[in-house]
Amino acid sequence: MTTRFVGLMTAALTCTFLVAACDSTKPPSADCIEAARLYAEALDQNTRAPADEKADTMAARKQAINALEERKVKACGD
Repeated sequence: MTTRFVGLMTAALTCTFLVAACDSTKPPSADCIEAARLYAEALDQNTRAPADEKADTMAARKQAINALEERKVKACGD
């Protein structure tokens, strides 16, 4: 559990630093960071899910991931 948490936080911080370093004049907003974290967590959960519970076979999971991706794009502008 701790290793997974550290991995997610490392990924979120790396994403934040990359966005900030790519010709951005201002750091990402808190909404952007939260949306990116939730999206990354949903993708991670989908990767770890059993084969019959992945987004390509479950419409509800696929819709949730798409909604989180749209939220991330709206908050971050990517």
